[in-house]
Amino acid sequence: MLRFGPWSTTLGLAAGFGALVALLLWHAGGNRAAQRLLSALLLVAVLRLMPYVLGFAGAYDAWPWLSFAPFNLRLAVGPLLYLYLLRLATPALPAHWRWHLAPAAVDLGYMLWAFSLPLDQKIAWNDRVHETWIAPLQDSAGALSLAFYLGLSIRLRRRYLDWIGSHGGGQEARRQPWITSILLALGLWLALSTGFDLASALVSPLNYYDRFAQYLAFSAIILWLGLEGWRHAGKPFPQMGAGSASAADGADAADAVGAVDAADAADAADAAVPAAAGRDWHATASAWRERIRREEWWRQPGLSLTDVARRLGTNESYVSRAFNLGLGSSFNSSINAWRVEAVQARMLADAQAPVLALALDCGFASKASFNRVFREHAGSTPSAWRAAHTLKNAENTDIGTTAPGQQA
Repeated sequence: MLRFGPWSTTLGLAAGFGALVALLLWHAGGNRAAQRLLSALLLVAVLRLMPYVLGFAGAYDAWPWLSFAPFNLRLAVGPLLYLYLLRLATPALPAHWRWHLAPAAVDLGYMLWAFSLPLDQKIAWNDRVHETWIAPLQDSAGALSLAFYLGLSIRLRRRYLDWIGSHGGGQEARRQPWITSILLALGLWLALSTGFDLASALVSPLNYYDRFAQYLAFSAIILWLGLEGWRHAGKPFPQMGAGSASAADGADAADAVGAVDAADAADAADAAVPAAAGRDWHATASAWRERIRREEWWRQPGLSLTDVARRLGTNESYVSRAFNLGLGSSFNSSINAWRVEAVQARMLADAQAPVLALALDCGFASKASFNRVFREHAGSTPSAWRAAHTLKNAENTDIGTTAPGQQA
């Protein structure tokens, strides 16, 4: 008979919450492919709790045939983490992305085979073979797999943030706290698993109850991943160009990141090539500038070169070349100049309006990025500029501002 006491109930509540959020994420809108990968990752974490939820309630004593139930999909955690972040950062996964999950499938197949054995054979196999040879190998493989994919994910994060910075994203856009949080959470998961396994192997064997603290910490991680994952489910993430994803088709995990680097390098090289014969880059850039100004895309925080290229129906390289060759200014500099000009015009129109509110409404993501960009373009702080130009305005002097988008 099952009896849910404080230990099993505590873990069970965390598992139930994680399962509910996993279900919601599976049906969430936005980047559905990414959300389903996060849903699968959260479900794998929930399953990892189940032997302890059931064990502390007495399920294994009541039903010993539950031995080898495939709850621990340890080799799926790392690949799902990496694939989720890759899908957030790129428009599509590599063609053969499922190969990342092949080791987890093999491990699952073994567990299902052992689970299907008659109870007496199952006990004999566990005592003679599994506990001595296979279980330590599974634990080691799980730790190595998660460490490997954490490394890949950290590298991907670094390249992604560099890409955002080089394609129009400010300091705020480059922070991406959710990506950092999920990496820290899975890093803590790895540290806890490895620490308890080493203590059991080198100090003294840990029994079921000795590991409660480990799984209590896992519960906290699941609660954190569930809450933050759901909070960021509808958030749009800037995505690296389609070339980075297509170039990675058929590649392994390291090649997928390398393909992103190659695509960015190709774009940069293309932008440095002289204008194609007969192409009027000034006319092209002027038309694009007018559309960006008219539709006020510059007011979108974190607007990137990819976003603009997608809306214009072209590629990032062409937009970058148009701005540089046709307007003599980089995409990022132009967008920031229009935002500064818009803030200046509004400060003059309403001398009492809070400067930060004007800045955020004109597309700046934070006070820090606004102050830095304003100083670069205006030569003074926003408050100093407002004070000086308010005085000039009172003296009926020409303040010399231009409307957003009219400056080359």
